[in-house]
Amino acid sequence: MGFQVKNITPRELPVTEERLRAIFMESDVNKDGLLSKKELKQAFGRLGALIPAFRAYRGLHHADANHDGVVDKDELDELIKYAYRLGYKVT
Repeated sequence: MGFQVKNITPRELPVTEERLRAIFMESDVNKDGLLSKKELKQAFGRLGALIPAFRAYRGLHHADANHDGVVDKDELDELIKYAYRLGYKVT
């Protein structure tokens, strides 16, 4: 009896908060410093979300403190915390 430990490859490690930040900023296609729901959907799609539109909606709900419909640089940390808790893997 015992537990078998599987070797973890880098592709199976959770995405770091720094990498999440980069993925979200790369998804800012119009480079205005704001992440729209469409851009969030693209980012969650890159992260491998099964339903990126739902994750974008939930991410916006968690991060959009001023309720203007976008995630700005001041709200980005909350979005990253939300996505990090979801435990996305490197794809």
